[in-house]
Amino acid sequence: MKIHQLNLEKHNNYHKISAMLGPFPLWFKTSSECLIACNDASPFLCSALIPAMFLGEDIEIDRRYYVSASLLEKLPLIQTMMHAWNPIFKRIKVNANTQTFKPSASQLGHSAFFSGGVDGTYNLIKHQEQLDNLVLINGFDFSMPQPAWQQLVTRCQKTAKLFNKRLICVESNLKEFTGWTSLARFANFGASLASVSLLLNPKSMAISGAVTYDAINPSNSHPLLDPLWSSESCQISHLGLEADRAAKIALIKHYPEALDNLWVCWEDPSSNCGRCSKCHRTYMALQLNNISHFQFSQEVEFSALSKLRPKSDEDLSFYEYLYQLAIKQHNRQLSQVLRKIIWRYRAKAFARETDRLILHSVCSKWRQKKIAQHQLADVNVFPKYSDAIQLERLHQRIKQNPRFISSANIGSVFD
Repeated sequence: MKIHQLNLEKHNNYHKISAMLGPFPLWFKTSSECLIACNDASPFLCSALIPAMFLGEDIEIDRRYYVSASLLEKLPLIQTMMHAWNPIFKRIKVNANTQTFKPSASQLGHSAFFSGGVDGTYNLIKHQEQLDNLVLINGFDFSMPQPAWQQLVTRCQKTAKLFNKRLICVESNLKEFTGWTSLARFANFGASLASVSLLLNPKSMAISGAVTYDAINPSNSHPLLDPLWSSESCQISHLGLEADRAAKIALIKHYPEALDNLWVCWEDPSSNCGRCSKCHRTYMALQLNNISHFQFSQEVEFSALSKLRPKSDEDLSFYEYLYQLAIKQHNRQLSQVLRKIIWRYRAKAFARETDRLILHSVCSKWRQKKIAQHQLADVNVFPKYSDAIQLERLHQRIKQNPRFISSANIGSVFD
């Protein structure tokens, strides 16, 4: 995969930097107050590494550009971890000029990624004395059109002002790039955040962890992996694993304005829908913290809670923590609901393992034959039978379209 054609456009209120990653045009926009190095390819190297490993292609960076020497030195360890988790990610070589970056007085101060949720708000409160900036991205975890994006910016700006922090907005087509490569969200999650970190180049950048130390699973955003993306001048950390979701809300409730401004929902940036799994999970954590005044746009139906379906062991850990807290508080109603959710997940996991060990995966192979090509799961950090199929399809797309045309509908606060 060749990284070339870096281009920095300077506008009145924002800068846009772009580069070709193979056939894909990746770009970032941010405030013109942020200093962007026009020849530093480090952000694009972070974005390209996992897709290139998936394709099994070495990375060649145009000799007119350079990357952080420290970052390049740590790439073999990053690759070792990703390959150990899923061998579909092959070890590759990266050919690039390097520079040793030096911290400077003009750098942004200590920063943290923030989108208004429980994890980010918890870390903001806990580290408010150290943090200077909050970084909000459109086009990474979600691609919001203009109205929704402006609403979320307004919501996050309110929390930033509450704690006297500067909100920095970044816009990108990272999500489109990850989707084009058939990678799942958590296969390129930390690498994408690292690319924004090295683009802005603050003194430090904090990524908010979603799980606790005893529930860590392989993920591209991981407390062992995230710091490896650091450069000499920007230290990346993974924080917040000492507290589960209920414990985080227990801290946030001491800051009523921050609590009222939480956004935990994917459905509507102007409110919390009260219908999705994230709203339901947060509702249970709120109940266990005796918080009844939190506003959902639709009242949560208690009967709907038992229908929740954890999607992974990591997801299950959220419910297990809530269950233990419900038992401790003698909350019989919630504990019964949570026990049902956990039991259903474990029963299905037991059935899958029985099929694998005793029936030699007869059932899973039968189900695989029934799945249409367009329904195949994206490639993640855990191996799946469909990984090789997705890889072949990606190779075919690249052959058919030697230059991808970006069409992501990403709202902007700069235009």
